[in-house]
Amino acid sequence: MQPASANVRDRRVILTLVLMAQFIVPIGLFGLGALGPMIREALQLSREQFGYVTSLCAFGALCAGLPTGWLADRVGVRWLLIAGQVVSGVALVTLLLWPTYGALLLGMLLVGVAHGAIIVLTTKALVDWFPRERRATVMGAKAMAMSGAGSVAGLALPPLALRLGWHQAFATVGGLLVASAVGVLLSYRDRGQGQPPTAPQLAAASRRLRHDLHFWRLVTVGFLFGGVFFGFTAYLTLYLHERLGYPPVLAGSLLALAHGTATASRVPYGWVSDRWLRGERRVLLRGMAVGAMGALLALALLPPGTPVPVLAVIILLYGASGLAWGGLYQTLAAEVAGRDAQGLGAGISMTLVQLGSTVTPPVFGALVDATGSYTVAWGLLMLWLLGAVGLLGPGQSGLAPQVEARSTGHAQPSGSLSPKEGEQAVSPV
Repeated sequence: MQPASANVRDRRVILTLVLMAQFIVPIGLFGLGALGPMIREALQLSREQFGYVTSLCAFGALCAGLPTGWLADRVGVRWLLIAGQVVSGVALVTLLLWPTYGALLLGMLLVGVAHGAIIVLTTKALVDWFPRERRATVMGAKAMAMSGAGSVAGLALPPLALRLGWHQAFATVGGLLVASAVGVLLSYRDRGQGQPPTAPQLAAASRRLRHDLHFWRLVTVGFLFGGVFFGFTAYLTLYLHERLGYPPVLAGSLLALAHGTATASRVPYGWVSDRWLRGERRVLLRGMAVGAMGALLALALLPPGTPVPVLAVIILLYGASGLAWGGLYQTLAAEVAGRDAQGLGAGISMTLVQLGSTVTPPVFGALVDATGSYTVAWGLLMLWLLGAVGLLGPGQSGLAPQVEARSTGHAQPSGSLSPKEGEQAVSPV
């Protein structure tokens, strides 16, 4: 048995590697938008051609979640984390030799795949290594790292591209990905859980998850939350400019305010869930959904000429609710799936989030075009949030200690729920 100091050291190393991966991979993804004008000019791309690049990123992320989770339960996190970063990093470095449209398409497809895979792998890594009373806090830190990547991509890549070229900027990100993969190779190890699960055990866990109604209700919540997240971020600036008459720069800064508020909220939410609520996740998620509904209702009812401070307060409320749920949701989804199916559960849940993010924005835009107003479209997002509140329902949150103990062969950790309490914890979603 390892001493406590070794466990603490191991967890610090794992957290550092997870945050590095979750920070560096999205820089390539967000860099596409930051470098969009330069790329279009350099390659003489139409808007439609550039749209294909963006679509390939989203498609890669959508396709990666489920197979990555399935594989992670079978072979562990380490080699998949290395492979995802190396393959996408090499693809971006290759743009130095072939700065062409075809190479860009392939490179961004692989970055999208790596992004979807890394979300699943880092979730499983943190749930494997950190006890329940700290999981939501470290998951919030992971979500902060991803948000920080967007800020760094917007601030650092355009000046670098202006000085060296857009393909050199992407190649720099590729080099960072390879360096992060080397760090994982040298320092990461999968958490030992006794005997590795056999193929029949993994098949049984997969069957259990497929028939777990409570889990599927939760991943449906992910679909709804993901749709609301991207519906809001895709159309807020257009709404503020077209409906309320704000200048585009001010509208963009208000969207940045929402993202900044979400980034600052994620770790505190995790800490409150872990420490004050003793592992309860759903009550905070329901509160976020209700707060986001209130903010959207206020936004939809605002008249043109509303003072900026009033609008900023509404945007702050939405950022702290409708954009800040990711860390808590990922933690809860992995816990409800149980230790024997954590990877698969994380993969399914993130696939549904990506699906909601893909489907909802076009529906939102079609409603605006059909009605000539944003009111019905904002109402759709409020309906999504109301559905999420109903699916989450009242009750304790979802780690089933009896499932975890059964799948690992270990006794329950100190402070976990008793089997009777665990049954109560899983039944309501």
